[in-house]
Amino acid sequence: MDKNSVVAESGANSGLTINLHPLAILNISDHYTRVKCTGSTAKMLGAILGTQNGRDVSMQNSFELTLDESDSTKFDAAFLATRHELFSQTFPTLSVVGWYTIGAAPTPGDVAIHEQFINANESGPSFFVLFNPDIPDGAKTLPFSVYEAALEGESSAGKFVRLECGIETGEAERIAVDGVIKDASGEADQTGEVTSLTMQRNAIAMLYDRALVLLKYVSGVVDGWLQTRKLLITAGTAKPDHDILRQISALVATLPVMDVNELHTELETEYNDVQLTTYLTTLLQQLEAFADYTDKHLSLHARDSDDVSLAARALKASFGYSNSGGHGRMRRGSRR
Repeated sequence: MDKNSVVAESGANSGLTINLHPLAILNISDHYTRVKCTGSTAKMLGAILGTQNGRDVSMQNSFELTLDESDSTKFDAAFLATRHELFSQTFPTLSVVGWYTIGAAPTPGDVAIHEQFINANESGPSFFVLFNPDIPDGAKTLPFSVYEAALEGESSAGKFVRLECGIETGEAERIAVDGVIKDASGEADQTGEVTSLTMQRNAIAMLYDRALVLLKYVSGVVDGWLQTRKLLITAGTAKPDHDILRQISALVATLPVMDVNELHTELETEYNDVQLTTYLTTLLQQLEAFADYTDKHLSLHARDSDDVSLAARALKASFGYSNSGGHGRMRRGSRR
């Protein structure tokens, strides 16, 4: 590691579990997009709002901060206090838990800002979130890193230590993100069918990838368990985590138990129902077209007898609703 790096290679941390919410992620990326569109090269930073429940810290929202005009390593503390007060009136459960900036790696200037932030936020934890906009091709994780000040020591003084972070979403946030994705799809898909199929395909692909990860983890744990009993020569590739294993067991227990033959029969029934509905719809469309053709024919040619008129009226009544709203008959121009 670079000697000038401000990230400690190994250091003790608080051991808290950090979770980022979609709203905070969208706010940070939107801040970066707006600044880049204006062509500004000024340093971007902001405060993060969230909650702490025991060992879990949730970063749920954020707002921008302004730098001191005379020193680029200091922010306006009065502005932070004012904005925090305004947010606390609307979101009383949220408090300032950290700050964010943009870059590929932490810098000495970030250390100075973090120290100022700790002094301004003495009532709660202070974490540093770094957003790296240079996303490599094929990346499968979000470009966000969370740091905190390393505990005092000879080799880690004045440095950051990296923390593990995850993504946490609520029901309302999932609905909002789904709406953003639909709006971004443009006007090419007016019916929304392509967007719906694409989302289903992506969801199935993600489920498949996650299932493979769980399978590899369980296989690694089993290999290690057998190795301890001298039944296999190869060593285990994963260390057992009883909390994760309990979650996997609970997930497997929720899966429905169904016989393969029963599932095959149910799928055939559903398929036949869909096909039958499609055939009935096509038949009704053809009958509707025939009724329209009869109307046009009678309007162009004189009726030779009352029987023809009665037959035409009977045909129209067979495939159209009466004025009294009879059941089981359709109005022309509408489809069942």
